[in-house]
Amino acid sequence: MAFTGFPAAGIDLLQLNRLQNSREFYESHKEEIKRLAIQPFHELIAEMTPAMLEIDPLFVVTPSRMVSRVRRDTRYTKDKTLYRANMWMFFRRPRREHESVPCYYFEIHPEFWGFGCWGAWGKGEMEALREMILKEDKLFLEAYEAVRACPQVRLDGELYKRPKFPDAKPAYQTWLNRKEIGVDFRETNDFSPVLDGSFVGPMVDTMRRLAPLYRFLLAAKERAGAAPREALE
Repeated sequence: MAFTGFPAAGIDLLQLNRLQNSREFYESHKEEIKRLAIQPFHELIAEMTPAMLEIDPLFVVTPSRMVSRVRRDTRYTKDKTLYRANMWMFFRRPRREHESVPCYYFEIHPEFWGFGCWGAWGKGEMEALREMILKEDKLFLEAYEAVRACPQVRLDGELYKRPKFPDAKPAYQTWLNRKEIGVDFRETNDFSPVLDGSFVGPMVDTMRRLAPLYRFLLAAKERAGAAPREALE
């Protein structure tokens, strides 16, 4: 089926399911959750896939491997709430279990919706990225200009308290001083584009324009993986 937006009833049902926090409630509404909350993600993926494969032909495009689960994994968290009220999907390459890889994402939350492009979580990746920034590598300069050309997104990622390279160019400081890095678009007031599906075109256009950032993050991961272990510690 063609993607026509996310039904408000599906967003509300996810939130109610989380508030109920009950296996019995979930099981009795499971098919409704699939139809109203999960199936629209599958339809969205189908609509986006041709354009996203132009960015990276290696993206996984199997919906069951791309969309978050409604049931939370509570094994390693103090929050034992069984179900989530938000859902998201990733476009990313195949990965090993627990491996982080650069990705594009889209998320719906009861309080906002948004999308972005992220990476540099893995060991040594920010070090490789910073080296490319300091050398003004072509891939970095292209990523830098791509982000500047997309004012609808903002650079994000946890910052160190002190600059790591205080003598570097001021314009690069916000890139150099992150523990991980990415860009986000987030909307907290107007959900109408999500409900009617009109967000898809502008979102995909922005993702295309951010392809240089995605390639920069991929290069950082590849260079970190190729570096000797002692150089990353």
